[in-house]
Amino acid sequence: MRKTSGKRETRRLRHRGLVPGVIYGEGKIPVPVSVGEKELSAVCYTASFLGYVIETKIGSSIERLLPKEVVFHPVTEKPLHIDFQRISKDSKVKIGIAIEFVNEDKCPGIKKGGVINVVVHKLNCFCSPLAIPEKIIVDMTGKEVGDSFLLESIKLPDGVVAVSPEKDSILATLVAARTAQADDDSKAVEATEDNKEKSEEASS
Repeated sequence: MRKTSGKRETRRLRHRGLVPGVIYGEGKIPVPVSVGEKELSAVCYTASFLGYVIETKIGSSIERLLPKEVVFHPVTEKPLHIDFQRISKDSKVKIGIAIEFVNEDKCPGIKKGGVINVVVHKLNCFCSPLAIPEKIIVDMTGKEVGDSFLLESIKLPDGVVAVSPEKDSILATLVAARTAQADDDSKAVEATEDNKEKSEEASS
């Protein structure tokens, strides 16, 4: 826990190798905290970090926390701030769960030169914070070029409900390699433009 806040305090913390943060939720007063930058950096870049349930002692009580948001430096990508949400066994949280496609070797479309075009990399879901699945598995067995991987055909883990089933109805498509290359070129152009904008913002 940290006793003070403000820009001067956050600069002092970061100089000491700490990252400022806040614990909030469950109708309780927000608590300002700090965590080690080295320890946070070891885990915060993984896809499953926002699904970690952390137990910590605040005062005399043990609280369960869920990392809610990490703010990164636009240039160095070092963590600058982190928010934690208090959770209980009865609460429900909204979280993005990574999607993993398996059995590529049993997919005829891939064997014929097709490429999987992933539309939804993380599926936004509601679930218990104490039972967050590490990933959602999608089976590629028997899929041909032109087929789609639909959310309605996927069995979600028990207690997991998609937030926007209509918006995320198509998880991926199996396309010809030429189509996939055109999509990659388009994404590369967009990424270059985004990086340019970030550099200009950082310089200003």
